[in-house]
Amino acid sequence: MIKGTLSELDLGELLKALEAAKRSAIVTVKAREGWGRIHLNIGRMVYARTEPGPHLGEYLVRLGYVSLKEVQDLVLLQRNENPGTPLGQLALSRKMITEQDLREALFYQVIEAIATMLGWKEGTFVAEGADENASQVPLPHTLETRAAVLEAARRLDEWHRGSVEPDEVLVLAGDPTRHSLPREAWQLLEIADGAHRARSLAVEAGLSEEHAFHLLYELKSRGLLRPATVAPEDPLVLIWAESSLVRRLLFVLLERERFRTLIAPDAQGALRMIERKRPSAVLIEGDQLPERVRQLRSSAAGRYVPLWVVSEQPPRGLWVRSNRVQYIRKPFDEADVLEALAPLRRSI
Repeated sequence: MIKGTLSELDLGELLKALEAAKRSAIVTVKAREGWGRIHLNIGRMVYARTEPGPHLGEYLVRLGYVSLKEVQDLVLLQRNENPGTPLGQLALSRKMITEQDLREALFYQVIEAIATMLGWKEGTFVAEGADENASQVPLPHTLETRAAVLEAARRLDEWHRGSVEPDEVLVLAGDPTRHSLPREAWQLLEIADGAHRARSLAVEAGLSEEHAFHLLYELKSRGLLRPATVAPEDPLVLIWAESSLVRRLLFVLLERERFRTLIAPDAQGALRMIERKRPSAVLIEGDQLPERVRQLRSSAAGRYVPLWVVSEQPPRGLWVRSNRVQYIRKPFDEADVLEALAPLRRSI
């Protein structure tokens, strides 16, 4: 076991040292901003993620390789029948995605997670040997650790050089054909229509938020994009979900459809956001739904806000009617959620 603080030992150097020693390890990082975990197999990077942060299933959805419902079905299958089997390997074995699809989604997932953790300056880390008896099935594609760290560091440096605000709305202002632009920049230019906010553009293009915000900043600096004269008033939806995957899938779906989102980390955060931001609606998922609903309805700002619970079974009991609770089934698909929230559009 190796443990220490991020101020004592650079995380990137630790990962490169583990690669050089061809170690199989799980590195757990904890910081004020969140926590992260990195899996190494004989020195190569198998997987990495942060919380808060995107799930591999989210990237498979963002890139259009699986649907919202398909990724939720995979997670249920993983939990009930294939514990320990990585989600990507499960999707691959069921021929839902190709090896190239998995390679692309895994690359985006890992690089974003590593870049996020490299940006944490204060915190602790623990590197423990991987359990040889675990049922974890290795993914067919791993990344060279040194190359992944260098790419993540490069992206982190880019993010620090400038970015647009998440809610900024941009519209085409110049001729992009006169410039040499990366593929991701063209993706953003194609959908920058003066109606989508920067965060929605990132989701629609299948890019990490930080990377998209920096690219939009560069395009704006070159005069290819400018702020829209009139910004749309998109409904604000608070997501209070226990499952990190459900949180992220709802975030992707709603942002792609031009809803603004808030993600509550816990009960206190949810109540604070309701009081300060006054969302147009609240989506709740997880255990103890009656108690969560009562907490929300007990606050002045949450007393009358439209509220949906997301669960496998319809909620039952007196608390449902008395608290005006509506229902979205889980696993959900795009139509389920958008049909439920359609009245929010009509009320603007």
